[in-house]
Amino acid sequence: MRKYLLLPKKKLWIAALKMNRWPVKWWDEQVEARRKKEELRKKRIESLYPKKK
Repeated sequence: MRKYLLLPKKKLWIAALKMNRWPVKWWDEQVEARRKKEELRKKRIESLYPKKK
C-alpha cells in the first residue's frame, strides 16, 4: 500500500518532524491590533448613534 501512495516511512517521518520544529505563533500582534481597533470603532459609532426603540 505504501508503495502505491508514496507515503513516507512512519518512523523516519516522525523523526524528521521532531528535528524540523519551529516556534508556533498562536497569535499575531498586528491582527490583534486591527481587531481591537475595529472593536473600538464600533463602540464609538454605537455611542454616537444609539439605536431607537
